[in-house]
Amino acid sequence: MKSKTKFSHDSLLDREATQELLVTLAKAINEGHLAFQESEDDLVLSPQQLLQVSLRASDEGDKQEVEVKIKWRIKEKTIANTAPKIKAGN
Repeated sequence: MKSKTKFSHDSLLDREATQELLVTLAKAINEGHLAFQESEDDLVLSPQQLLQVSLRASDEGDKQEVEVKIKWRIKEKTIANTAPKIKAGN
């Protein structure tokens, strides 16, 4: 199948179906293999051992929201071991 770099899906689900979706997502993260598919295109991700997790919640009166964001790096980010060179302007 053709691989893509982004996947997007919006749906209106009841609480039970939403729970099933989240349980499936949790199992896929645990197994280290997430495959998202819609039509013939798919996106396969491989979560690493360390994941950056952001959790946000809000209550705006008529709208309540919970947002979960999970990120990881496939390769370690290279971090310099020297200070940057900075020139003072005259």
